[in-house]
This record gives sequence, structure tokens and C-alpha cells, in this order.
Amino acid sequence: MNELPMHPNSPNTPAPPDSPPAPGSTQEVTPQVAPQVTQNAVPEVSPAIPPQISERMPVQTNVAAASPRILAVMNQKGGVGKTTTTANLAAGLTYLDQKVLVIDMDPQAHLSLHFGLELASTDLNLYQLLAEDEVTVQEVIREVGSNLSIIPAQVNLAGVEAELAPKVITGQAQRVLADKVEALLQTPDRPDYIIIDCPPSLGLLAINALTLAREVVVPLQAHFLALQGLSKLFETIQLIQQGFNPKLRVGGVVLCMHEANTILASEVVADLMNFLEAGRGQDVPWADAVIYEPPIRRNIKLAESPSFGKTIFEYAPHCAGARDYERLAKSILSTPTASAS
Repeated sequence: MNELPMHPNSPNTPAPPDSPPAPGSTQEVTPQVAPQVTQNAVPEVSPAIPPQISERMPVQTNVAAASPRILAVMNQKGGVGKTTTTANLAAGLTYLDQKVLVIDMDPQAHLSLHFGLELASTDLNLYQLLAEDEVTVQEVIREVGSNLSIIPAQVNLAGVEAELAPKVITGQAQRVLADKVEALLQTPDRPDYIIIDCPPSLGLLAINALTLAREVVVPLQAHFLALQGLSKLFETIQLIQQGFNPKLRVGGVVLCMHEANTILASEVVADLMNFLEAGRGQDVPWADAVIYEPPIRRNIKLAESPSFGKTIFEYAPHCAGARDYERLAKSILSTPTASAS
């Protein structure tokens, strides 16, 4: 596979601009994104997003989808915005009249806390769903908002790999989540989107997430070490595609905590675009991957909102973070779904 450059002095790296972009502007390098289409009004159930924000960008809604779009938000590097992206992307999609289920696959349970859930030790959660044959997905799901539900996690999820170890050799352990969720996908009230917050590791929990998912969304901070880890993550996704899930592909990369007015960010984005472009037409899961628009700007409100158990749309609907995640939700909603292989 194509190797990402190790150093900033890449021959493909464009020269820095003569003057830095204005504060709050997006990066100079234009990501590849699907074109936006027909205007569709935001439903009245969404009072948290001010109309002057919601009407800025047209969107095509995912009407009457044959099956849910299943996204795994994944990066083996911690602290790059996986949970923030999962929570706020999910909330943004509900404001666009989509029914969304999120799955907290991280034993730290940060996604559950983001939505204000603090489970008692006796409450059913993802651990029981994966470890106990008789527990069904419907028993574990909790409503956390209009059109928004979650399969929560607790710290006991860290022990599930030991519970599933006897099933690894048969291949059952790697697809427990997919088998359990399959029942939900056959019901009339199935969600339009399932978004999985993956752990910052490539263990059995991450494999279960990738076996269920159809698309991988990679939150990435524009630093060179993060960029280097991306090639290893893509190799892992390719192995899962070949071994367990032939329908899996990389949907794209979300630039998080982005500072577009730095030379480093411009260089990293340019190298990322070159890497993705080299995969076009190749038999690899990232052949059609894009850099989603817009990049998510560094915004303190995004860091503050989880401590109140709120999404950014509830906590600070007028801030830059809310505008960015609303536009990201519209961008993903308007991109083509993963095709079956």
C-alpha cells in the first residue's frame, strides 16, 4: 500500500500561502466532497439549532433507505475526537429528521456520559449484550433524545474479551455484535443510522464494530504522527474486509480540532489528499474515501459540553462547533451510501 510521508518536507507539499487565512475560515486545500443538492427544511422537532444556522446549507435527506447506514467512528489514536464526533454527528442527523442509534464500544463509557447516562451496576449495557446469549438488543437500548437512542457501556465492558475468548477460534466472537443487531435491522422501526464509537485500540471490541459497520469514518487531527497511524488503521480495515466483512469500506476522514491557518495543517492535509488520491481505482477499502467538509475547528465549547451531559446543539447552538457539526451531518447525509460487495 502507499506509505504516508514521515516528514513535513514532502515534494508534494504545497508552499505555504503568502498570508494566513482569516480567523474562522476553512483550510486553503479544498477537500473532496460530494456535491450538495436539494434544499430540505430542518424539522420543527429541532429547536436547538437556530434557523439562521440551519438554513445556510442545502441537504438531501436519506429518504426510505432500504437499510440503515452503519458507521464506525474509529482511530486507534486516542484524543482525536472520536466520541465528540460520534455524539454531535448523531445529534446533527436527528435534527435532519434521521432516526439514529449510537453504540458505545469503549469501556471508558465516555459516549454514555456525553449523553448524561450514569448506569447502575445492575443496569443492562453492551457488556451483557455481548457476553450473554439471552440478552437482546431491544433490552439494552435507551432513549436519550428525540429520534436518538444509545446502547450504553460501563467499565465492565473491559472484561468482555475474556468472556468471548472461547468463541474466537470459531469466528463467533468477532461477530457477536453483528448477530445481535441483525434482529433490530429486520424491524419496521429500525434506525436510519447506526453510529459506533470505537475504542482507541484494535482488539476484539473494535473487530466487532468493524464486522457490523459498512463505512468507517476516521476522525483525524492534522499532525504527522496521527497521519502515520492512518496507514496502519487502513491496513487493519482491509484485513477485516477480507476476513469478516466484505462490505466494509472507508467513507472518509473528519479533520478534528483543526487549525487551518497553520502551515503544518496545510501540509498534512495535502499529504492526506495525495494518499487518498493514490488509492483511486485500486482494490482497497479506501478507494472512494473523501475528506469530509467542513473540518471541525478547535472550539472550547465542544470540550465543555460533555460535562453537562449535552451535545453541542443543546449546550452552545450558536458556536462554531455547532455550525461545523451541523454542516458535517449534512455532508455525510448527502454522500452516497456504501454499496454492497
